[in-house]
Amino acid sequence: MRRALACAALCLFSCAHLGKGEPCPPPIIRYVSLPAVYDFALNRSRDALKVKKALDAKNARFRELEKALEGSTRDDAALREEYRILKKEIEDLNEKSRVHKHRILSRIDRAVKSVAAKTNADFIFNIGDQLLYARREYDVTEDVIKECMRIDERSAPEAR
Repeated sequence: MRRALACAALCLFSCAHLGKGEPCPPPIIRYVSLPAVYDFALNRSRDALKVKKALDAKNARFRELEKALEGSTRDDAALREEYRILKKEIEDLNEKSRVHKHRILSRIDRAVKSVAAKTNADFIFNIGDQLLYARREYDVTEDVIKECMRIDERSAPEAR
């Protein structure tokens, strides 16, 4: 919240000085729900969803193995080997997940910038913990989702 207020104050202060005393229009501020946009984009990516589901399943099995190994009084080589293999598979899936997350966040970033340009927004805030209140009319989440869809359509193999 402090950052948001500081940014708005800086914009107003700098505008008054840069405009040499001329009235400065108020900044155009919008907000977006990045978690909603990210979930939307993740659910549109079959590969990313496949990795997420596999990672969730492997992590669940990993937790089971940890409990079994903690409670075991005997040395179970088979469990330890499965644990080792599973740990490596989880590391590989985590790396794939990071790659997918980077791609999704890059598309969201392009979409947010595009919506900002179309709406002449000076600031777009995430509705998360940085924003305490905003009127619904300033929410650009749907616009960002639509722009993500347009970006996906333009980059789809059929569009080339």
